[in-house]
Amino acid sequence: MPNYSEGRVLPAQSRGDRDIANASTAHCTAFTVLGEHSGTRSQAESYTELCHQKIQGARSDVTDIQEQVLFTFGRQDEKRHFFDMVVTKASGERIAYTVKPEARLKSGRHVEDMRTIAWWVQEKGFAKSVRLLTEADIDRVVLHNANINSALRDTDPEAEQAARAVASGLRGAVPLNQLTQQVGLAARGYRALLRLVSAGELAPLHSEKVTHETLVEWKGERQ
Repeated sequence: MPNYSEGRVLPAQSRGDRDIANASTAHCTAFTVLGEHSGTRSQAESYTELCHQKIQGARSDVTDIQEQVLFTFGRQDEKRHFFDMVVTKASGERIAYTVKPEARLKSGRHVEDMRTIAWWVQEKGFAKSVRLLTEADIDRVVLHNANINSALRDTDPEAEQAARAVASGLRGAVPLNQLTQQVGLAARGYRALLRLVSAGELAPLHSEKVTHETLVEWKGERQ
């Protein structure tokens, strides 16, 4: 059964360098939890920011995400900019992201400002690169699967062991619903298989929204 014996552990506090407003009449504000196990609280000043946080959080090569990160720059560090998120990859590479709706980019002012800030980021070694994201950069398939990942925090060692034992013997691709039947634990087995997909041990054969009909193949170690 899922392991609740130690009760619920609340997520860690946000590591952002500033707090966003709890609500706004002009735009969406959002609060979520990122990371493994109990996770860490994260803030977003728009739905687009929230989507990109979830997408980055689901990437296997990302080890850390911090939102609302302060960057000081200028000859005497007299200027300030808050990056919407800074992502650290497994390689140690840091990428600073600014997120804006495409409508806010038409004047060109924000892009010009970010060129200056990006120069200072390189000058001070704050991050390897600066990237701009908009709603056009959201892959709806990736976002769908990232939302599934965020619902899989609770561990169920018994079900996961059974799911891994069945899935590791795969030769070729089979649908998740067939694997679920072989595991024999109904919803617990399906959830355990989804956790294997999230961990990269099972992989969809095609890039698609993961459902019970998705064809998956084994990518983990053989038992």
